[in-house]
Amino acid sequence: MPENDENPYVDEKEKEKRASQKRWPATVILAAPFIFILIPMLKAARERVNWAAAIAMICTFEVLMLLAEYFSVSRGHWVWNPNRTLGPTIFGIPIEEPLLYYWFPPLFMVILLHTLQKYVFEKKQ
Repeated sequence: MPENDENPYVDEKEKEKRASQKRWPATVILAAPFIFILIPMLKAARERVNWAAAIAMICTFEVLMLLAEYFSVSRGHWVWNPNRTLGPTIFGIPIEEPLLYYWFPPLFMVILLHTLQKYVFEKKQ
């Protein structure tokens, strides 16, 4: 499978532009605020979450998204600027994708819904 710099769909000007850019792992930095928002919500919803179901959901989402993204990367539909990622890859996919973006959004949504249920929907009754 071609790496990002060997991707036949990326032209030479784009490769030169990427090579000249300063390294800045934007994907991780942009996710940090959501992690700070999650901490107080987790304290509010910790007792309400069915953790076995949450882990099963995350594992299912992780496997399906890893397969879909591998397919997209191998066909050249999805590429990353290597200067905007942490560097290590899993099957050509930057490591922050499966470790951060596949498990965090579903977990965030489950905790958000339980927090809203506790503080918004139950207070109306």
